[in-house]
Amino acid sequence: MQEKMYEKLCDHTTSVNTGEDMFENVLMCIDNDECLNEMEEKLVSDMSHRKKVIKELARLRGQTLSETVRKIMQALFTDDLLTKYSYIGFKGKKNFSTLQICSIIFESIRQMKPFSAVPNVEVEKPLKNWMAQASNRIKKTVEKKVLTSDTNSI
Repeated sequence: MQEKMYEKLCDHTTSVNTGEDMFENVLMCIDNDECLNEMEEKLVSDMSHRKKVIKELARLRGQTLSETVRKIMQALFTDDLLTKYSYIGFKGKKNFSTLQICSIIFESIRQMKPFSAVPNVEVEKPLKNWMAQASNRIKKTVEKKVLTSDTNSI
């Protein structure tokens, strides 16, 4: 009797773990156009994957809309990739607003109760700002590395 209970418990634990593993690797930090294109194709062709991504991004809610957008963008993209894009494709950069991943960001934010009725313009502001500051964040990171390497060599 105890063996049967143990087996059922193990089976239940396995199914619970499998459910959690289902979301593993759904979100990946996209660092180049090839990875972005793969993600775009998967979001269009696989609706269950699309729903998983939306659900995972919705978990990244912050206290404010700006903080939420920052958390989502940090989870999805490297700054190196974002330097190649602007929200509507200004200055010879690629257009971010037409990507599937952009609409996924909006959908995930809409799933968060505090932001469910926020107009698109209010979501676009922090999104545009985050993208515009990508090169500055890279510069700051490089400067920090130089400073720490200088202090370590002294």
